[in-house]
Formats: sequence, C-alpha cells, structure tokens
Amino acid sequence: MASQEQPPSLPPPAEPAATTTLTGLGSDLLREIFLLLPSLPSLVRAAFACRTFLDAVRSSPAFRRRFRELHPQPLLGIFFDPDGPAIPAFAPLRRRDDPDRRAAVRRGDFFLTGLPDDDDDARPGWVISDCHDGYLVLEHIYTREALAYNPLTLALDLLPPLPDEFYEGFQGHYNGLDYHVHAPEECRDHGAFRVIYACHDDSRARAAVFSSDSGTRA
Repeated sequence: MASQEQPPSLPPPAEPAATTTLTGLGSDLLREIFLLLPSLPSLVRAAFACRTFLDAVRSSPAFRRRFRELHPQPLLGIFFDPDGPAIPAFAPLRRRDDPDRRAAVRRGDFFLTGLPDDDDDARPGWVISDCHDGYLVLEHIYTREALAYNPLTLALDLLPPLPDEFYEGFQGHYNGLDYHVHAPEECRDHGAFRVIYACHDDSRARAAVFSSDSGTRA
C-alpha cells in the first residue's frame, strides 16, 4: 500500500505591521509638524485636540518661541472709543479665508464683559489707554482705577495706584498719566506682561514699571 504524502506545512501568517498613529509620534516630531500650521490660533486648536498634543506644546518653550518667530501675531481687529458714554467697541477684521482668526474672535471677550461693573450703567467709565501684544490697559475716568485685560485669555490684572510721592515736583497741571503695556518675548510663555506708567509736565518726566510676574512696581 502506497503511503500518502502529507502536504507541506504552510508558514504561519505574518503578524500585521503595527499601525503608527499621530498620537504615537514622539514630541519632537509632533512639534516639527506643528510648525507647519498656518497661525497661532490653529496651534491652539490643535494643542487642545488631545493630551498628547497639549503636552508636546507646553513642554517646550523653545518651540513656542520658534513658532512665534515663524508666525507673527495676526491682527484680529481694532478697538475704538466711541463718542459719549459707552464701552469701547471692537471692529473685527473680516477674513473669510481664515477660519482660525474668526474662531479666535468668536471665543474671545471683545465685548469686554469681563471688566468690573460700573456703578452707573448709563455712564460706563472704562476707556482704553493702550493696546499692545494682546493686552488692553483701561482706565476708569471717574474712579481713576486702571487694569490690564487680555480678551483672548480673559486674564484681568488690577494695576496698583502710584503713591503721592510719584507726583511730587510737578508744576501746575501735569499732562496726566499715560500707560504703555508690553509683553516681552521672554515673558509670553507664562502670560506675563509689563505696564509702564509715564507722567510729565513742561519741565520734567517720570516713569514707573509694573510687572505682572511679581505684582510690584519698580
């Protein structure tokens, strides 16, 4: 009797190659991809898509500085103080081809609803003294209080008043107190800024600086 030959055994099926997902990429490679995004609002939206993306952005100040170098802050719109008693108004820059810019305007507080309430709604007293680097400095024309406000992050800082000694030596009516806000590059990673108080008359000038890092003047 002839023996039946056994068919050759087949090799076991190869295991499928592991699939690499976007969240499985290393932080360095993710950051290289993020540099290709068109604007800062698009980076913010991407960072909040998942914890992996957020950690990649938050963990590297050098990346955030590089991103700002490659993507200057876009102009979102213009604030202006209307005639008569009214809260400062905002006119957005309308760009139909820039959904990230429109999203930033929609999500920000450009109606300034986060400002402290006025005692008299018919005569709101907040006026804009300066606007720079995403921050507004507003002064209340009745109480002389001043504050710094970021409509995108909703961060509000009351500015400490200057001591009486600051005004000593000015002759007659000085030209009021000016505010100038600035967020230096080294401060932006942790949302810090500085405000310069400036005052002068015909014979002298004086300045002081408030730092949000320390909450003190210099």
